[in-house]
Amino acid sequence: MSELPPLVFQAPVADWGWQIAWFFWFVAIGGGLAVAYWQVRRAAVAFTVFVATALGLLLVFFHLGRWWNMPLVLWELIRAGEFNLGSWMFLGVIILTVHLLLGALAAYAHAEDVGIYPPFGDRVREMTEGALFRGVFAANGVLSVVYSGFLLTQAHGIPLWGTALIPILWLISSAVAAVAVLELFYVLGLVDERVSVAGMKLALGLDALKLIAVLAFLHVSLTAMSAAARAGAEELVSGSLAWLTWGGVIGLGLAVPILLAALMLRYGKSKGLIAVSAVSSLAGVLFLRASVLLAGAWEPLLG
Repeated sequence: MSELPPLVFQAPVADWGWQIAWFFWFVAIGGGLAVAYWQVRRAAVAFTVFVATALGLLLVFFHLGRWWNMPLVLWELIRAGEFNLGSWMFLGVIILTVHLLLGALAAYAHAEDVGIYPPFGDRVREMTEGALFRGVFAANGVLSVVYSGFLLTQAHGIPLWGTALIPILWLISSAVAAVAVLELFYVLGLVDERVSVAGMKLALGLDALKLIAVLAFLHVSLTAMSAAARAGAEELVSGSLAWLTWGGVIGLGLAVPILLAALMLRYGKSKGLIAVSAVSSLAGVLFLRASVLLAGAWEPLLG
């Protein structure tokens, strides 16, 4: 039986590395906070959704070889009425663009909260306070996060990414990121204490779910039929990316927040510890995306 040809990891070739990880991270924050906006209608939440989504879109555009062609191509497709609804990339750009516009509306509605008085501000605020807008905003936030997960599952030839666990991981960690940002807002005095109290309890449950999902993803990949999926998982567990998995995703992103939450539940809340926990959680969400991206390898072609 002939030996398999050496595996090629995608990051050095396709360059889906840290820049794309940051893109996924910003989408996670923007999508998660859009859901949180249903209950926490504050200027900080609205502006963060808009800024995070804008930064995510900019990262995607600048990652392209000729990024300036993207707006022209989109305009020509719209003008000609030709839409490739079978393309995840095209659908994703539409979903994120809609999310950016919804975030802009929410931010516009809260402009008075930061001392800006735009025209028709009261009417826009009345609209964004309604259940219809909040429902569409939240649903599009979930769609944005799910899209970013399915974008990986649709990448042909990289079996590590071909699992439905990735969109689930992306959704759970997006909720973790949203709670972490709300905790930071509480520390900065931008949201009420009741938001922080609810967030701490919710964060513990989400961290437990995230840990289960991460371990399930590693187990499924390690026992997969594909050599490339197993190789990627081995890199995450005991190879060159193990520091990112155990130190970043599990240690900083899960163990630190869980330990600090346990301490605060036992001895009382501390804004300093809340800030450390929130930053650790946000870092863990970024490291999760980076580790999954960097571990992706193409399935070897047999001659």
